[in-house]
Amino acid sequence: MYQQQRLEQIMNLLQTNEVITTDKLVQKFDVSRDTVRRDFSILSEQGKVQRIHGGIMRLEKNEQMYSFNSRLNQFDKAKTHIAEIAEKMLVPGKTYFFDVSTTVLKLSQITDQQLTVYTHSLDNSIMLGDNSKVDLHTLGGQFSRKNRYFYSLQESSLLDNISFDIAFFGAAGLKNGAVSYEDQEDTYVKKLAMKHAKKKVLLAETEKFSKQATYNLADLSDFDLLITDKKPHKQNLERIETTY
Repeated sequence: MYQQQRLEQIMNLLQTNEVITTDKLVQKFDVSRDTVRRDFSILSEQGKVQRIHGGIMRLEKNEQMYSFNSRLNQFDKAKTHIAEIAEKMLVPGKTYFFDVSTTVLKLSQITDQQLTVYTHSLDNSIMLGDNSKVDLHTLGGQFSRKNRYFYSLQESSLLDNISFDIAFFGAAGLKNGAVSYEDQEDTYVKKLAMKHAKKKVLLAETEKFSKQATYNLADLSDFDLLITDKKPHKQNLERIETTY
């Protein structure tokens, strides 16, 4: 069994077991204690579990979600890889929606074409604001400090009058194929952008398949393309066209 398969099975076991011991997984997977400890270390570093003496403990859902700043430097290589693939989809003169997402922010960092971009992300706005090639439109409103986006019902309604050639979305969770996020207001803005996008592209690392947030935006099958860092599980590949 490959390491990624073990990690996914460990997270599945934690859905029904609050604590999992090293000894239990040594027996279940028929691997060494050092192998199990390495798996536990990876899951702990990713913020998915809490290490305890002799094993790991399940984190509650809200403990598994991180603030924008905390996520920014996690999986940097994977985010950059995803953004570089997405950048190839950009066409000069077209109109795009850039979601609030650390991975989409990587796309903002490498974009160097004549584009029109709408976003409710502070960090996308800062990054693209210095790019003279980008016609930037930032949706204003009340600022969420944790996840660094703006929201106002009036500002969001502007999206009803715009047709996006491509809308790029991030994801807080992809568990069971449900694309989910922490904040209701943020999810509402995404729904409007999704409704008016000719093509909907999801940018997310495969580790998001083990996470679930509070508010569901859509199913994976509602997107046109998933760009990720490695090959997802077969059942997820069947839901959506995928590149990695």
